[in-house]
This record gives sequence, C-alpha cells and structure tokens, in this order.
Amino acid sequence: MTVLTNKMYEIFDQEEFSFKKLKVNKTPEEIDTIKQEFKGVWQIWKTVQLNVAEQLPTGKFAKVHVESWTNGWNLRDHFWASYRLTSLADYNPCIGVMLDKKQLQVYLMFQYYKSDKRQGTVSEYNTLLTDISKWGSSLDISNWYLWDKNEMEFSNHLALAEYLSDYEKKTQFDQEAIKSSFLLGKFAFRDHDNVDNMEKFIIEGINDLIPLYENLGNNILAFS
Repeated sequence: MTVLTNKMYEIFDQEEFSFKKLKVNKTPEEIDTIKQEFKGVWQIWKTVQLNVAEQLPTGKFAKVHVESWTNGWNLRDHFWASYRLTSLADYNPCIGVMLDKKQLQVYLMFQYYKSDKRQGTVSEYNTLLTDISKWGSSLDISNWYLWDKNEMEFSNHLALAEYLSDYEKKTQFDQEAIKSSFLLGKFAFRDHDNVDNMEKFIIEGINDLIPLYENLGNNILAFS
C-alpha cells in the first residue's frame, strides 16, 4: 500500500525540465539534487506499477510498461505507465496511468506514439464511443471524465456524469472526438482527493475499464 503524498506532486511544480536550460540557472550540485528527487519519486512510482501488475487477473495483461523519469534531454513533467490486454498487446489502444502536478489518472487511450509499429486504427478505437453509455450505467461515475486528444493536459474535462445525462453535450463531444480520438478516465485531484492506497486506486480504475477495453476486440473483428 503506497500513499500518494504531496511531495510526489511537488517535483513537477518547477518551471523548467530541460537539462540544457537547467544548467543555465542551476549549479551542478543543485541539478544533481533535482535529479535525485525525481528519481526517488519515480522509483516509488515504478514499484507501485509493478505491485499493480502483480495484482491484476493472471494472464489477462501483457507486461506493464513504465516510462523512464527522463528522456535523456529532459526530466519528465509527468510519470506514465501503460497496461495492455494480452489479447491486444500489439495494438495501439491501452490503459494509461499518469501522475502530474495536478492529478493521478487511470484512463483508456489510443497511443499515437510509434503507432505505425502497432496494430489498430483510430476509427476502430472510436467505435467504443457507442459503448460508453451502457458501460457507465453500472459504474460509480464520480471523478470520471472524458476528453479528446486535442485538449490540453490540464484543461477541465467533461464529467462522465454530464456526458451520460446531457444528450447535447454527448453529441457535441462525440462529433469532436471522432476527428482525433477520445480518452476516458478516473481522476484523483491534488487539491481535494486523498489517495491513501495508490495501488488500490489504480487497480479499481483498470478493472472498471476492462469491460469497455475488451469490447475493442469485438469492434476490431467487426472491421475485419
């Protein structure tokens, strides 16, 4: 059980993440301290993801991917991990888990990065929009949100509750989302949500998304 502390959020509060620019205003010792702080929080993050992977249904998911705390030139302004169903291990859609300065989130997404090396099209993925209403009808939808790929990371997203109850907002969102792709996830916000057990929060989010995610396999077959 891992508590999500404010210190884990705080490392992302800094204005600069580029090593090149950090060197302009920071001493080597200060930069080393920042690196150690980032790496320390990332080690906790990685351990949480490995703990989550161990507690998911046996054989249902491929090996979890935990993104590094640096890309070589920059510190990350968020930490990220991805989970893929074993049956869709080579496909672009996945369940992402992300921590940034504002929130912890577990969400379904179409991964564009290196998408040409995986299977699955955006059109196939977006067919899941037609499944959301039925999927959400049996779910505790508090702190669940939808947004499209082109929205900024820290924008205020559309609450799932509004999406499900307001036909006009649902229609408007769907029309915009199919121009790119949609994301759907559960959030814990830094300002007002305490997460005493990160593993539990993430596992519950993943398990809630599994039925919708599994529908993708059926949608792909329909396109074949």
